[in-house]
Amino acid sequence: MKFKRLSALLLCLLFVGSMVGVVAHETSRPAGPPMLANQPQPDFKMRRERLMAALPDGIVVAQGGVEESLGVSDKFFQTENFFYLTGVEIPGAFLILNPFGGPGAKSILFLPRRNPMTERWTGPQIGPGDDALKLFGVDKTLPSTDFQATLAEICPTEAVKKGRKIYLVEAGEASPVLRDRNFVEQIRKSVPDVAFGDARPNINELRRIKTDGEIALLQKAIDITGEAQRDVRGVIGAGRYEYELEGLILGAFYRNGAERVGFPCIVGSGFNATTLHYNKNRKRIDAGDMVVVDIGAQYSGYTADITRTYPASGKFTARQREIYQLVLDAQEAAAKSFKPGVSKMSDLNFTARDFMKASPLRAGNNLTLDNFFLHGLGHFIGLNVHDVGDYGSPLPVGSVITIEPGIYIPEENIGVRIEDDYLVTEKGLVKLSRNIAFLPDDIERLMAEGKKGR
Repeated sequence: MKFKRLSALLLCLLFVGSMVGVVAHETSRPAGPPMLANQPQPDFKMRRERLMAALPDGIVVAQGGVEESLGVSDKFFQTENFFYLTGVEIPGAFLILNPFGGPGAKSILFLPRRNPMTERWTGPQIGPGDDALKLFGVDKTLPSTDFQATLAEICPTEAVKKGRKIYLVEAGEASPVLRDRNFVEQIRKSVPDVAFGDARPNINELRRIKTDGEIALLQKAIDITGEAQRDVRGVIGAGRYEYELEGLILGAFYRNGAERVGFPCIVGSGFNATTLHYNKNRKRIDAGDMVVVDIGAQYSGYTADITRTYPASGKFTARQREIYQLVLDAQEAAAKSFKPGVSKMSDLNFTARDFMKASPLRAGNNLTLDNFFLHGLGHFIGLNVHDVGDYGSPLPVGSVITIEPGIYIPEENIGVRIEDDYLVTEKGLVKLSRNIAFLPDDIERLMAEGKKGR
């Protein structure tokens, strides 16, 4: 017995020693860049510097979102462009980018002072100071109450006379949003007679091309969305309600770390599958229905967009399968037709439509099925599910798009849409959602396995 105990003790010591070696090895690795909002902090600084370089004749000002209900009616989420430039998720913030300010104060972040009473409602928030400087990587932080006075100091009357502009990150005085218009009026009080410019086209150009950090967040959002598709696929059947599937989708999103949906969940069965943005999700699913599930999780601000179509009975009818296969083949034809540096979104759209038109399949009054493809082929994704982008120019390397052909035939109660997310690279399109089942045989097999599991 003593020998066994001694042997066990020696093994334990050896294990602990080996783990100490592992820990020492791990901690000896060089540290990477600091992270901010799950992205490398230097990425945000790079965006600010590129924006200032593109607008050398003025300063850029931006206001972040505000907390309107103290968390009672909604969660706070930062406005897209403010988040893109700062990584700040604190309500009531402002930003000034001043290319004339010298190396010490080109980027000034204004944060509300800490308020113990407000923090009792919504939790601790970081205020202006050294901690904020370190976290956000800006040149200077000041209280939000100093924004107007600082702006007047940076852009005095003499500078205005010399043509210095103020570029707005959000819409200006023509905005339908009252808060945007009020912001312009506040600036006019501090800097009379200033000319305004619009920074959004330049920001849009930056946002089109994703950094490695952004692509990683999109991939995470796609993977979470794939988990939700897997959960739904395993339980679809006649007698269930569309809202039951939506509940499973939301559960998968939150269980896997998403902070919210990127857009309202679309779970359309039968006739509802032929309505493009149906999202009431109240119908009882009937045998023989096709079920369109168009969903996207948002993770750290970035949104996926994945659609799959399932046969409620677990097997496609002959008619359902031939339409499904045509949609799938049209998607593949469009993706394969992509030529780096040449292809525009419209080119891919024409390829998919021509493919459908060439098919011998017909519907309605002997119409080719391209007549039942009712929407565009795809869009950009990123901080918004329909992200900013130029549809009239070649797709740039680093952009992320959807390709989502669909055929909708109300008279037959058949709607099919297949949507995947693709990264544009120098060699072609990379399908980021390739691990989410899409082949009809795989869908039937996995649905059958899901029923056995239940």
